Amino acid sequence: MSANKRILVVDDDPEITSMLSRALARRGYVIDATSSAEDALERTTTTSYAAAVVDLVMPGRDGVDLAAALRLLRPGLPIALLTGYSHSPLIETARRQPATAVFMKPVSIADLTDFLEAEIA
Repeated sequence: MSANKRILVVDDDPEITSMLSRALARRGYVIDATSSAEDALERTTTTSYAAAVVDLVMPGRDGVDLAAALRLLRPGLPIALLTGYSHSPLIETARRQPATAVFMKPVSIADLTDFLEAEIA
C-alpha cells in the first residue's frame, strides 16, 4: 500500500491505540501503532507516513515535542494530537503548529477522519 494511506498512531494507552487502529483501518488506512515516542521516531526513519495521530500527554516526550521531531524527519507531516486534559498548557503550543489539529478524548472518529482527509494530499 502506498504511503498516502499509512498512518502512525502513538499513544501510551493500549486501549486508545487499539480503538484508533481499528477505527482508522475500517476507513481504509494502514496503521502502524506504538506506545513509545522513541519507537515512533525510529519507525519514521524507515517508513513514510501520510499523517500521525499522537497523544499529547505521554510519559517522557510529550506530543508537541514528538510532533516537532517527526516533522524534522518528515517535513509537512500532518499531525493530529489527542488529549484528555482540557487545560494542558501544551494545547496552545500545539495549535500554533502548521498542519496540526488538537482533538479532545474521547475523539470523534468522524472529525479525526475529516482532518486526515483534508490534510493528506
